[in-house]
Amino acid sequence: MNKITRKNISIKRKDQFNKKLAFQVIFSIVLVTAVIITKQLDSDLSKQFLNATDQKMNESIEPKEVGSSILDFMTGIKNKIPFLSKDSSEFSAPVNGKIHMNYGLNKSGDSSYYNHGLDIVSNTQSVRSISDGKVTQVGNNEKLSNFVVIEQDDKTIIYGKIVEAFVAKGDKVSKGDIIGALNEEKMLLHIEVWENGESLNPSKLFDMNE
Repeated sequence: MNKITRKNISIKRKDQFNKKLAFQVIFSIVLVTAVIITKQLDSDLSKQFLNATDQKMNESIEPKEVGSSILDFMTGIKNKIPFLSKDSSEFSAPVNGKIHMNYGLNKSGDSSYYNHGLDIVSNTQSVRSISDGKVTQVGNNEKLSNFVVIEQDDKTIIYGKIVEAFVAKGDKVSKGDIIGALNEEKMLLHIEVWENGESLNPSKLFDMNE
């Protein structure tokens, strides 16, 4: 191997080392910044990030892994940081799908029925909480089948027709958390929102998207 070849290999190795070091520095800055921000929001979450930071700082990070690692990390905290969240509204849709029965008076042939909520045919089994809140009841009855009740400030939100609940009484939930699953055959969700003893039209709180 001549001097020129050795020199070229040495330069390439040095460039690779510098690039790898730069990625490690950038990734470390992102991690530390995220920890500082989330520390003001949730102490438990901050501890998790501090542990993750220690682990990542001690690892040999390959440049090709940095992009996906940062993405995964930021995805985990974006709902905790308002300016990173795409949806800053108070409510979001519980499922993606189509409204099967609207709120209010519905007619079927010669009979009519007043629906105090919405019936939605979902595209997925997962049911998500439309808001932050606390689970006050998980039960079953003839009308709603399995249901979950979540209190959000002065609103009571009822999720019915659920085949399985993933939360229990007393649990605190955040908007977008998965709280249950629908019957995979019917895929029908019934949701009601009550305030001061009166039902509200849920479609006024969130938009339905396919």
